[in-house]
Amino acid sequence: MIINRYSDDFADYGKYLDHLRHTVSYVTVAGHVPMIPEGAGHVETVADVSDADSVLVAAGLCHRAAGRFDAVLALSEFDLLTAAQVREKFGCAGMDTAATLLFRDKARMKAALAESGVRSPRFATVESVPEVTAFAAALSGPVVVKPRSGAASAGCVVLAEDDDATEVLGGLDLTDHEVEEYVEGPIWHVDGLRYEGEDVFTLPSRYLNTCLGFTQGQWLGSVVQDGPAAERAKALAAEALDALRLTDGPYHLELIEHRDGFVFLEVGARVGGGEIPFTVRDVYGVDLFAEWVRIALGERPSAVPAAPGVYAGFLMFPEPVGHRLVARSSMTDGIPHLYAEQLPDPGRAFTGDGGYEEILGRFRYRGPSPRAVEQAVTRTAAEYAYELEAL
Repeated sequence: MIINRYSDDFADYGKYLDHLRHTVSYVTVAGHVPMIPEGAGHVETVADVSDADSVLVAAGLCHRAAGRFDAVLALSEFDLLTAAQVREKFGCAGMDTAATLLFRDKARMKAALAESGVRSPRFATVESVPEVTAFAAALSGPVVVKPRSGAASAGCVVLAEDDDATEVLGGLDLTDHEVEEYVEGPIWHVDGLRYEGEDVFTLPSRYLNTCLGFTQGQWLGSVVQDGPAAERAKALAAEALDALRLTDGPYHLELIEHRDGFVFLEVGARVGGGEIPFTVRDVYGVDLFAEWVRIALGERPSAVPAAPGVYAGFLMFPEPVGHRLVARSSMTDGIPHLYAEQLPDPGRAFTGDGGYEEILGRFRYRGPSPRAVEQAVTRTAAEYAYELEAL
């Protein structure tokens, strides 16, 4: 059974699953119908796939119509806990709620890592401004307040040492939040696949700018890395995944390259977002979603280690909320190592609900070295021309 919230290429389950070999059921949201072979599969529709209770009811209808579930799959981070509840209710193998919470609840995540000795930021769970103030007073330097189950830096707030927490946070509902020390340094991400406790694919990359900056209007880039720093990043990622007991499935893990070594930031038990799955597929020939499905079915993934001497990268311009695109330039003819771009058409109105999908521009790179790709990314960021008008 698959929980679906997509209507784009991510919903093309027909290319991941042989619907003649497998009986596949779907619980999907209205208007987001999974792409499956005609006449194959059993589909139940719910008003809101985020409503776990309605998904469980729909799963029961699928169970009666199609039989016992051998696997339950949800490709969105926001549906991982619901998938775990379905597994528990119907006795299906895979990550249960307790295991999933280690990847969805940042406080549980960091507590488990601290217990295992993995270097990570000091933190505390909070529900009020005074609790944030007390935590910050015990440290020197900035702190970060974030939702315990958030993703893509949504809802994160950085408090400088001299900020008035009441002024900055006074209007926010801090229920189910955490506060942690702000660790200075570039952010890396390690994307990969595990099968039976073994890393079968691991790819370390360094962000240019940050995911938090992207939510605030800055462009976001990334470049695959190699060398000693990349090996250290991979080693800490493996240590963290072992501590969190992830044995099977994909992961997107983020680290901070502090001046005295890497520090764990957070991890999701899912495929990375943005351009990550596309550049990994295009440059390294690994379809992370297809491999995730194989692993969920108990099959060994076919992914192989990344080819040496080839480095992927991407660049994304965020959604300019409250504006309409008047004109923009194409960059494919002038930037070396840029192999693809996806740009909105003039006239596109940006209303604030685009996330990583409806954005101002996305660019993908393939180059002979991390430096070459980084130069291509930063040049594109400097030269991409566009004109906006207020809505």
